[in-house]
Amino acid sequence: MKHLRILLFLLVMFLLSGCPKANILEQQSLTLAIGYDAKENHSFQVTATLLESEEHAEDTSHIVTVEAETSKSARRKLNEKLPNEIATGQTRVVLLNKAIFDLKMLNEIYVLSRDPFFGDMIKIAIVDGSTEDLLTHPYEKYKNVGMSLNSLLDHNTKFNWVPELTLHDFTYFRDTNTLDLAIPTLKREGEEIVINSLSLLHGGDIVGEASPKEGFFLKALKGKRTPFLYEAIIKKKDMKKSGMDQYFLTEFNDENTDEVKVVFSIIKNKGKVKLIDEESRTFEASIDMDINIEDISQVYDFKQNKAIIALEKQLDIEVTKDLQSFLDKIRKVNSDIIGFGELYRSHAKDGKFVDEQWEDIFPDTKIHGKAQIDTIRTGIIE
Repeated sequence: MKHLRILLFLLVMFLLSGCPKANILEQQSLTLAIGYDAKENHSFQVTATLLESEEHAEDTSHIVTVEAETSKSARRKLNEKLPNEIATGQTRVVLLNKAIFDLKMLNEIYVLSRDPFFGDMIKIAIVDGSTEDLLTHPYEKYKNVGMSLNSLLDHNTKFNWVPELTLHDFTYFRDTNTLDLAIPTLKREGEEIVINSLSLLHGGDIVGEASPKEGFFLKALKGKRTPFLYEAIIKKKDMKKSGMDQYFLTEFNDENTDEVKVVFSIIKNKGKVKLIDEESRTFEASIDMDINIEDISQVYDFKQNKAIIALEKQLDIEVTKDLQSFLDKIRKVNSDIIGFGELYRSHAKDGKFVDEQWEDIFPDTKIHGKAQIDTIRTGIIE
């Protein structure tokens, strides 16, 4: 009986050890970034940047491009060109060219979220131009362009004006009519890769773009604390209302210049969106900011407290003007990237009606922007 038990134990251990093959990291290719370029024939040009775990290899970076009909067939073709099998769940960034939106080929990208090869938290970005060109260019400063792209997006979403967008977000909001997406847009400028704008979506279409300044407004209104270096260009003729024109030291300034540039860093911000009137569909979008003055293009009398108050009033006017321009833009292109529809639906009696009709309602809403500036320090210019 004792021998039988030992045999049964050994049999169980043998069966348990017969699991699927282990994925040994040293025998896999790690896909760090993958780019999809839509073609006129509705196929994809797929480019992947990889790290190879090859012993004694001088250069572990690898870039492969294939043409395929689907993401599944692209992975098969990539594997055929690699010394090791592609590892599951290691991709950090997915890049899309704009033709994917123009040719209505987004469904294949939505499928990625159901593929265990990809993780939900992969970053999504659009490329102005070809993803193949951006990924295959022989950069001197980027040892591995996939790792550099991940770091670029990670840094700017955490510490700058760029909103974070993951594959999960991209797929989840596909069927949401009351909230649109803003996607970071990359561009190769010579030897550099830059995030130059946000692509504004309505449904599956790119309908406009937002500047870095407008990216700050977006993040602030969505409740994100966002450090930002803001430049305001103020016409001298517009300063009379605030009284700012009285505090320039004329003996040191060029009287022929008709504008003044003020640069300030936003060290703290608080954005809020309110529904003011449900019947008229009127909203208020406000941002309070604590700032440090970094630079001003003409000599200003910061020793007087009234001068600082006048400057704050003028910056309130200028930033409110910029904010209102942004709010008018998203209404005009019908891209509710802030979520006014979500807020309105939460107050409406018939939420289903709002879901179905919001794309017709949003362009006719009234949205009033308001900025409030509080100067903490006048910075290096004192």
